[in-house]
Amino acid sequence: MPSDSEPADHPPRTGRLPPLLAVFAVVMFVLSGQAAAQGLPPADQELLSKVRQAGLWEMPAGEWARQRAAGQRVREVGMTIMVDHGRLDSQVRALATELGAALPDKPTADQQSWLDEMSAATAGAEFERIFVNRLRAAHGAIFPVIAQVRAGTRDERIRAFASTANQAVLRHITLLESTGLVDHAKLPEPATSQAVPSLNDLDTADVVTLTVLIPLETLATIFLVGLLRNPPKRLPFPKFSPKKT
Repeated sequence: MPSDSEPADHPPRTGRLPPLLAVFAVVMFVLSGQAAAQGLPPADQELLSKVRQAGLWEMPAGEWARQRAAGQRVREVGMTIMVDHGRLDSQVRALATELGAALPDKPTADQQSWLDEMSAATAGAEFERIFVNRLRAAHGAIFPVIAQVRAGTRDERIRAFASTANQAVLRHITLLESTGLVDHAKLPEPATSQAVPSLNDLDTADVVTLTVLIPLETLATIFLVGLLRNPPKRLPFPKFSPKKT
């Protein structure tokens, strides 16, 4: 039952709570807007782009191997690589559409030069040597990129796709080596360590998030928790006294 000092038709006053809640809401809104503006993380975008570009040159290379290789084993490997990259290409294009990511529509200059080498080969044995070693080197280069994205991405869809791509790349490396034509002496030495990114390696959006937005979010959260634990006392309404006539 309401008291004389607080009529039932008046809501209780909460002092400073609404303004501080408004500050918290504004900070969270800015943070969410900042996150949305950043779009797909660079590493995730790089993975999608590299897988797409790999398919753009390895699918025709695999088709050529199926037709032009001198040995049956290289023809079989070419067929498998062509089919696998056809499947990966369908998956990466569907995922890029879902995530709003842009994809390349042609191979890189290096990849095109490798295709030109294969096209210019005059004998089946020469073609096999170029095909096997160019593809083996390319798979070795993308293998650690996929592994790093798989280990660190925050997006479960990218994580699942990276797992699929990782399995395909490892299978292709094994198949190419099974031909006995890989010149391992010409492959790059494996890296022994990976440097931890410094603040200088971050883009502008990352720096803003780390130095401004996160402290603001922390401050707003502290205010909110404090208010919830120690809410301000309600201000009493003045007693109503009818005017005497």
